[in-house]
Amino acid sequence: MVLLEVAEIRTEPVSGAAVLLLREVDGRRHLALWIAEPERLAITDALNEEEPIRPYTHDLLARVVAVLCEEEPQCVITKVEDGVWFGELVLGAMRIDARPSDLVALALRLPVPIWCTEEVISSAGILLDAGPEDAVEEFRQFLDQVSPDDFGPGPSTSG
Repeated sequence: MVLLEVAEIRTEPVSGAAVLLLREVDGRRHLALWIAEPERLAITDALNEEEPIRPYTHDLLARVVAVLCEEEPQCVITKVEDGVWFGELVLGAMRIDARPSDLVALALRLPVPIWCTEEVISSAGILLDAGPEDAVEEFRQFLDQVSPDDFGPGPSTSG
């Protein structure tokens, strides 16, 4: 398993679609996932440690998981098929299908690590060789050259 962290959320200039960039903690590989606006807001709020007046869905789920689970949950990105990303929320022996963008929003709230399989990072990872500032700029250049259509189905089903 490969440990990931949120590197950046970026809005693609032409379509306005959001891209979540996850970085391998002990390496240079990154994953780029197109995500829908509600998940972008949920992840951004969690990164900024903003507390809503009333809990949103990700807040509610995080509270339920924290109260009911004896073991630390795992948020794992498991595969990419035809441009669609898959993940699982692992609760003890249970494995629950989940979109990776929802897993990231949940992991940031619990807080627990975000993981992916070696197969996912090997097949879908983007290798960025430069330092942090240069890596972000290189990713921005990558985004300027791609569109959501390059990755398959739209944000509501992919991330």
